[in-house]
Amino acid sequence: MSDTAQEKLKKLTAWDTDPALTEDELDELLAAAAVEDKDGLAPLHEEWTPTYDINSAAATGWLIKAGRASSTTETEPESFYITSKIFDNCCRMAKIYRAKGKMSLSVANVANRPLGG
Repeated sequence: MSDTAQEKLKKLTAWDTDPALTEDELDELLAAAAVEDKDGLAPLHEEWTPTYDINSAAATGWLIKAGRASSTTETEPESFYITSKIFDNCCRMAKIYRAKGKMSLSVANVANRPLGG
């Protein structure tokens, strides 16, 4: 069985690794990244096939994680270095997904494809 859009986004954002994202936040990211489906139906259309710009959702997720890392304060000098690296990594990941451009993920297409397809 193929991944749902949320499962795919979890993988792309390392969602449960600190600074973590919640499942509700992932759902919000997907809702914000909803796009027209292959039939040209808008997300508010009742026959819309759930389709998302998954790279945009992942980039925004990494920016949220960067924001959380930037506000982390540690008392140990080496902790600042580690926090700074986490922030840098989150920003780098956001940049990678922004650079990938628009790639839509249709839930119907994913559900019907064989594993690895």
